[in-house]
Amino acid sequence: MSTSETQTPKKDEPELPKFLAHPDRTDKILFAALLLMGLWSLALIPLRAWLLTHPLIYTLVVGGYTSAVVSGANASVGNGVWWVYLAATVIGAVKFMPVYWAMGRKWGMEFIDMSLQYMPRAHRFFQRAVQSESTKMYAGTLAFIPLGYLPGPVPNTVVNAVSGLLRMRFLVMFVVNVLSILAVNGLFMWLGFTYGDRVLEVVEVINRYLLWFTLGLVGLMIFRAWRQNQKKTSR
Repeated sequence: MSTSETQTPKKDEPELPKFLAHPDRTDKILFAALLLMGLWSLALIPLRAWLLTHPLIYTLVVGGYTSAVVSGANASVGNGVWWVYLAATVIGAVKFMPVYWAMGRKWGMEFIDMSLQYMPRAHRFFQRAVQSESTKMYAGTLAFIPLGYLPGPVPNTVVNAVSGLLRMRFLVMFVVNVLSILAVNGLFMWLGFTYGDRVLEVVEVINRYLLWFTLGLVGLMIFRAWRQNQKKTSR
């Protein structure tokens, strides 16, 4: 028997997405935007404690439901105007939506696969939904937009990417996102306004310990990266 017959076949290595293997100019711009958004998120980690005591900046740079609760609580004690905070949360929450929509439109299912590779259940759901190409998919995508801004497992980044993949009009999706943010953050801001003093007391406690927790988390990330690098160099 020849050696070629006895050799076990090599496993096929997973192929890189086309937009990474053979990127054009638009791919490079979108990938650079993706990296910048990741760096933006990392840069905000050590600032969380500071942002809790600066609600207007918090709403502008983050815009999530937590910032709506905190700003609502501040508005209840006269520290700011609620509608200014609400408008700021819209800016903060929708700022990256056009990029994800453009990624879905340009990169298609490859981007969805990459984004959900560690979330198999969500990956299967979106894969089946996209492949169905039914009117229910378009309605479902619109229905998922508000859920993406609520606490839970629905990532609004992926939902907006799917809307781009489905060639849904940007202006329609932008308006749906803005209305969804107004509804969700308006609800959480009302909760913060209603229970203002209690929320601010909790914020003070969180602010006291969050910075140390964040520094410890960053230190752990650096230590793990260092250990992995040491293992690679020792091989």
